[in-house]
Amino acid sequence: MNDLKNHFEKDSYAKWLGISIEELDYGYAKVTMNIKDDMVNFHGAANGGAIFSLADVAFACASNSYGQTAVGINVTIYYLKAGAVGDRLTAIAKEDFKSNKVGSYRMEIYNENNDLIALAEGMVFRKRDDFLNT
Repeated sequence: MNDLKNHFEKDSYAKWLGISIEELDYGYAKVTMNIKDDMVNFHGAANGGAIFSLADVAFACASNSYGQTAVGINVTIYYLKAGAVGDRLTAIAKEDFKSNKVGSYRMEIYNENNDLIALAEGMVFRKRDDFLNT
């Protein structure tokens, strides 16, 4: 898992957002991000795109955790509660289904008070290549 975590930590977009990988296992990932001043919308709430990006990084880590390239083909997200500047958000991605061709994942996003901020579901297409050995 350390090789995978090191590989995932090269994601420049996730770095730019300040996303950290806290836990990684087969079909599972837990990532965190602090909501900063430049991540809010005109209502002063955490921008939905920032929350989506956090969920997407968890999704990418969980779905690629086997070393086989998995690319997202669909994600649906439900925003349940607003996040705010200073919130530390945690996204947990868990695998619901895996085959040689597709995978289904559920992402839950919480704030530091363990309030559910958003729910997301995603599907990946699995390519035949092992990205660590290409």
